[in-house]
Amino acid sequence: MLLAGTVLLFLIRPSRPTKPWLPLVTLSLLGYAGSQLTYLAAIQFSNAATATLLQFLFLPIVAGYEASKGRLRWSHKWTLTLVLAALGTCLLIGGATLRILVTPAGLLFGILAAFGGAYYTLGSRRFVQSQGSWWVTTWGFIIGGLATLPFGAFSLLRFQFPSTTNSLSQILFLVSFVTVIGTILAFGLYLSGLQRLSATEIGVASSSEPIVSAAAAYIFLGVILTVTQYLGGALIIVAVILVASRRESAEGPEII
Repeated sequence: MLLAGTVLLFLIRPSRPTKPWLPLVTLSLLGYAGSQLTYLAAIQFSNAATATLLQFLFLPIVAGYEASKGRLRWSHKWTLTLVLAALGTCLLIGGATLRILVTPAGLLFGILAAFGGAYYTLGSRRFVQSQGSWWVTTWGFIIGGLATLPFGAFSLLRFQFPSTTNSLSQILFLVSFVTVIGTILAFGLYLSGLQRLSATEIGVASSSEPIVSAAAAYIFLGVILTVTQYLGGALIIVAVILVASRRESAEGPEII
């Protein structure tokens, strides 16, 4: 996060944050840094499938919040969309047999990751609308990265760097890839959607992430998907299509 924020700082050259600083600092710590750390901790104390499914709870949290605030015009279509997205994610991640590993620590960190994801999605809107998505992405990374620097420094001191040039170059490539593709573009483009879509719509669209992961696993690692996983991917695509084909009413928000 700190490396990504530094890169954006030189490329975007955003204006400096002005008072009050507390909302931005809170968003950076609890949203950006918090969602990252808790998600990785959920993987550590359970497994990737369990952590991903628990993190997906951010979507109903966001939808419920926006509906309660009148920002989302709820309907049976939205219920169907959330169900399809959730079921598709379960099938795609778990395959034919969903290997859920629930531990007290894994459950706690997974739920915290869901709330962290919901918080940075909802909390970033005000900054996206006033300053732009790349502005809040840059400062969110820098502040969150500085706060988590002690964790990274401790891990780095224990890391055994490879002795060969080839292995070192591979590590540099992977770090660069995660920094640019998995951090800068992932967060920046995600928040850019808040300029035109609701947080719930952005959340449903982002549920297509497992599809991209599955495709990458097939292309680069030769992982063959099961019929159940293909079905899960199809359900996610249907959910995204339902979001894309929504029709906004000219009247005010209404809960149906």
